[in-house]
Amino acid sequence: MKQDSRSARPAALDEVMSRGWRALEEEAVDGWVCRFSGGVTKRANSVLPLGEPADFAAALAVVEHRYADRGLPAVFQISPDSMPPGLDERLAERGYLLDSPTLVQYLALAEDTNDGGGDGDPRIEYSDEPSEAWLETLWDAEGPNVPEAQSLSRRILAETPSVYASLVFEGRVEAIARLALVGNLGGIYAVATKADSRSRGHGRAVVRALLTEASNRNLEGLWLQVVESNHIAHGLYESLGFETVSRYHYRVAPPA
Repeated sequence: MKQDSRSARPAALDEVMSRGWRALEEEAVDGWVCRFSGGVTKRANSVLPLGEPADFAAALAVVEHRYADRGLPAVFQISPDSMPPGLDERLAERGYLLDSPTLVQYLALAEDTNDGGGDGDPRIEYSDEPSEAWLETLWDAEGPNVPEAQSLSRRILAETPSVYASLVFEGRVEAIARLALVGNLGGIYAVATKADSRSRGHGRAVVRALLTEASNRNLEGLWLQVVESNHIAHGLYESLGFETVSRYHYRVAPPA
């Protein structure tokens, strides 16, 4: 019997999610993990505070120095299980700014999970690597728009084995999504639809296709992250069975 969504612990998901969108470089600092990827996405350029440092002030100073050395602000990803307890409040007291409140949602997959949304849909194409059209759809929707940053984006995607789904209509990619494969779980990322093709159900179709793909691969469950203010996306994912099991936000060091 597969686990119920409510059994997905935030701390476990924090670590698993970090492998679904893996940074190009990681450094340990007394229980914390500093992630660096040239500034492309906060996920890949933030501190994951999984453990409690012996000396908070000293660890924070090291973190701020290492990000400054790379021309980046120190950023912490804060979840309910971030360490030490009260980390969010301590960073806020130091002027760190709150950014991007995000919900973490989870769907447990039963052995017979298959809603039929992806089977037989001739519009859906799959690949182990993102095509140029797939990447262009992602970058048009979410960025980055600079060639150097796009090269880093491509490298971040390649850090995790994944399935790339494209909904193709009349020879054009209309919508995309990515299924990151981490152990017996999968993460849904990069759900995007061409601006002139929205409100046609393309996003739902490509996500449902990946749900079927995950079931075919016998994954135990799927996670995804959705910005708290994106109510349209909430409705889509909840209609597919996802439940909110955690949340996180970032704390960004104030400008010097």
